Amino acid sequence: MSVRRTVTVSITPEQDVLLRAFLASGRYRSISEVLRSALRLLERDEAATLAVIRNTTAHREADRG
Repeated sequence: MSVRRTVTVSITPEQDVLLRAFLASGRYRSISEVLRSALRLLERDEAATLAVIRNTTAHREADRG
């Protein structure tokens, strides 16, 4: 298992309700699990966005050249 680091975050009351709803659903055992899952989704989304940007840039450069 990888080394874990503890961080403190501030969330809105609405985000707190959402986190607690995820816990109540039984799918997650802790807020840490919810946040790690959210970060994995963000990482995947950012990678997809970056791929689109790179692809668009490559096509523009090919059209110029």
